Amino acid sequence: MISSQLILLEGLPGAGKTTNARFIHSQIELGQLELGRKNAKWIHEVAVPHPVLLYDEVGLTRGEYRLFLAKFPQAANLFAEIAVFRKNTLSISLPELEWYCKDKLSSAAVTSKLFPPKSANDLSSDVYQSLLSFNAWNFPLDAYKKFALEKWEHFTAEALKNPDEVFIIDSAIFQHQIFSFLFKNTPYEELQSFIGQITQIIRALNPCLIYLHRENADSSINYLENDRGSAYLEYIYNRDKNQPYYANKPKGAESFKQFLRDYGATADMLFDVFPYKKLSVDISGKDWALYEDKMLNFLNLKRIPYPDAALPNGVYTNEAFGFVIKAHGASITDPAGDERKLFPKSQNEFYVDWLPVVLRFEGDKIIISGSQIADRWTTTGLIYARG
Repeated sequence: MISSQLILLEGLPGAGKTTNARFIHSQIELGQLELGRKNAKWIHEVAVPHPVLLYDEVGLTRGEYRLFLAKFPQAANLFAEIAVFRKNTLSISLPELEWYCKDKLSSAAVTSKLFPPKSANDLSSDVYQSLLSFNAWNFPLDAYKKFALEKWEHFTAEALKNPDEVFIIDSAIFQHQIFSFLFKNTPYEELQSFIGQITQIIRALNPCLIYLHRENADSSINYLENDRGSAYLEYIYNRDKNQPYYANKPKGAESFKQFLRDYGATADMLFDVFPYKKLSVDISGKDWALYEDKMLNFLNLKRIPYPDAALPNGVYTNEAFGFVIKAHGASITDPAGDERKLFPKSQNEFYVDWLPVVLRFEGDKIIISGSQIADRWTTTGLIYARG
């Protein structure tokens, strides 16, 4: 039986964190009876809302929240519906905020003073724009630390209420922290100390760490460039080019490659000092069956084959949002046009590759279950009807 309640996956972008988080999640769920009825929840790096990361969200202290409501009392319903409240801080996922605003603005009952629109898609209300000023991406490091530590504390306290549930989280304890600290040119010792505080918070969950890596950072960079294209590297550089890390560095993708080299060296050091059970997996040989076996053995899991199941092919539409899922063979084309392989969970449920989403087929409908991410078509409970 698996002993850890928290499984952390880390590695450079393109190392397979998401793919293997999905694999581990499905193996725990498929083997529930043999595992003493352990349930599993995979928290994707772009989960909405994310319980431990400060990415794509606004964050307020309780004091800032009170001042905000004093200025915008009509925002109380917004906070009540989509904010996550903790002891001293609260947050709202930016995708949820945008969806909430759009829904309110396109509603027939748009007479509320909260969102006086110029058009159905106008998001320039004072409330919305004022909330954007609390974007966590722009927090100074001291504020970031305060919010992040409280998020980990809140997550751990909630997880301990469900001792039979195992949580799989990718890219959270190393990747997000490395980005946040390296961007500010923060000394390694400060980053290590901060992650040390996180490891103390999660101690009660008996955490373990799987670190996926190649023989060196340049091998990972070459793989990433071949897999996602040079345009991806340029996009990430342009997204973050105003961060202090990039000051006085050459412009463009080459600087992001140097960032990845620094990231890799930092992650190696952090792995060495991680204080709990851990596994390092060199994926240079591309023998994924072997690597899966290593991870399963590390987690004390047996490999459970996926059940045989036939995918009900067809075109499924959610009329409310105009989303379309095309099911064909053993895959889907999702509403964004991406091809995604499916893995049977049961006779009528399918895991979706790269996502924590489960598609449940009931008659001529698909019902979305699992966990939601920042793509709205993954909203839990959304129904798609076959045409």
